[in-house]
Amino acid sequence: MSSKTITQDKVRGPILVVLPKFIGDAINTLPAIAMLRSLYPEHSIHLLARPYMLEVLERAAHYNIELIADNRYCKEHKQGMFSFARTLRKTKYAMAVLFRGSIREALLAKLAHIPLIIGYAQNGRKPLLSHALKLNECHHYIHRYCRLVNDVHNRPFSHFELPSLSPRTIALPKHVHKTAVYVGGKNKGTRHYDVAKSVDALTCIAKSTETHFYILGDPSESEDAVRLSQALTKNRVPATNLAGKTTLGELVDTIAAMDTMISIDSGPMHIAAACNVPCLALVGLGTSPWSIVRPLQNNLIALESPSTSMVEHEIINDISPEMIARQYIALLEKPKS
Repeated sequence: MSSKTITQDKVRGPILVVLPKFIGDAINTLPAIAMLRSLYPEHSIHLLARPYMLEVLERAAHYNIELIADNRYCKEHKQGMFSFARTLRKTKYAMAVLFRGSIREALLAKLAHIPLIIGYAQNGRKPLLSHALKLNECHHYIHRYCRLVNDVHNRPFSHFELPSLSPRTIALPKHVHKTAVYVGGKNKGTRHYDVAKSVDALTCIAKSTETHFYILGDPSESEDAVRLSQALTKNRVPATNLAGKTTLGELVDTIAAMDTMISIDSGPMHIAAACNVPCLALVGLGTSPWSIVRPLQNNLIALESPSTSMVEHEIINDISPEMIARQYIALLEKPKS
């Protein structure tokens, strides 16, 4: 056993887990959190998350964790780095696991006087870590997060479980088939799928299936969602526009109530996977390579763009509406897991 191996007897206080800033990444840390919980069944495990994300993580209560709002990013009660470190210091954390690669997270843990700080040796923060691992950028994000727990504990786990959320039950009108649709807005850049093409794809699907579509999005995407909804109504395609009308917690619950989902590479796609909702993912040029972020559930079909375009925003839009309709039918016919 390496001298740097952490044994459970060395950890005699609460554990702080610093989460990434995006929803999909935070969901992908849940398998690593499950490992932590298995290793430390009696310890308090506190997840430090951006305030906007707390409602989503409330649906992960089955991991037996406590949520802490990161007040460095809180509008009403914002604290600076040193002030927030003093707040954390009062809890006397024994260990911190940094699932975000920023030097700021390592500095926060150091200022909070946490003796064991685990993270990847990146962004110049190695001297701040008690246990610094070398990042393999070829690893899937879930694998990356699980390594931070598994490797420093002498690799007790041979496999990780997939992330899961426990949504709250909501009442929706009864339809033959309910499908959530998230194609993003212009804020999604090269991941955004064109509204006109979305209309053509959903209209094509409606001609051969009895599907009611639920259009999702945040308030900044409402304009595109309205255009999509109005065009579908004009084509007599059943659709409900929920963009900008749900909280993030309600978004989780709504997606979980669906039979299927059509989504770009996004947080809602990862929510669908964690809620075991079959998903058709439209994949163009993402913010990370698809191979290291794709959900690993077997009820996902990835429709990767065959584009040869040198114009980045055109790549995802070279997925034709007919391709989407065909793969959607394949998703419906896919055996449920």
